[in-house]
Amino acid sequence: MSEGREQEAAAGHELVDHTSEVTMRLRAPSFPELVGEATRAFAELVPASLRGEVDHDWRSFRIQAPDRAAGLVEWLNELVFRSEVDQWLATEVDVAPRPEGALHIHARGVTLNAPFVLVKAATLHGAVVREGRYGLEGEVTLDV
Repeated sequence: MSEGREQEAAAGHELVDHTSEVTMRLRAPSFPELVGEATRAFAELVPASLRGEVDHDWRSFRIQAPDRAAGLVEWLNELVFRSEVDQWLATEVDVAPRPEGALHIHARGVTLNAPFVLVKAATLHGAVVREGRYGLEGEVTLDV
């Protein structure tokens, strides 16, 4: 790296545990990558013992929200629903933002051997997506 140039930060996430909640602190260069990071962070909460076969089929989702933070919360709530009801866990996503504020998400993942019920919901309380030093930073709290 040449002197005077700042190093670019890679995407990443941190899970902050609390008695009845887990806070996701996310970072990525763009909003689609932030959604991908949230997907990986959620998948990290699911024990390996619950994971079954890889599902190679892509599933399509449309998320409509008034802003990016609400869109991130809606996507996480979709993941909560799918992991509990469909026993399916998204592990890979392709995200296309739409001009009208919607997100079109293609995802694939793994089947689960049992419902994943640790997370009750992602909450809007305190949810934020903001410009950071190296792109976007997001924070969402999950009720557990």
